[in-house]
Amino acid sequence: MNALRPHLKTIVAVVGALVIGYLLLHRSTQTVTVAPPTGTAAPAAVERTYEIVTLLPRDAIPAIDDPQFYPAAAADAEYAPGELVLGVSLDGESRAYSTPLLDRHEIVNDTVGGRKIAVTW
Repeated sequence: MNALRPHLKTIVAVVGALVIGYLLLHRSTQTVTVAPPTGTAAPAAVERTYEIVTLLPRDAIPAIDDPQFYPAAAADAEYAPGELVLGVSLDGESRAYSTPLLDRHEIVNDTVGGRKIAVTW
């Protein structure tokens, strides 16, 4: 493993490029036709067709179902002062969810103040 360490960034980049290439070649597409609303006095609009491209398969981004949190002092040391977070306070209990972390997961299922919540980004 130590012999691979100097080349780790290159290996990760190549594997990432292969995954992205695979996803682009095997993407699912759907055609959507958008037409003007009926009954409007607007001039005749040109009908346009758009293609929706899906890069990731369904459920490819895993939710966080059992989030772990730092105590406030440890969080201050771990995160940058200007890092964006989503904050939730319910019944005297508070949580902060890092948006850079949510970029990779998009959903956190949690319980705050005795209430089940879904945090999305």
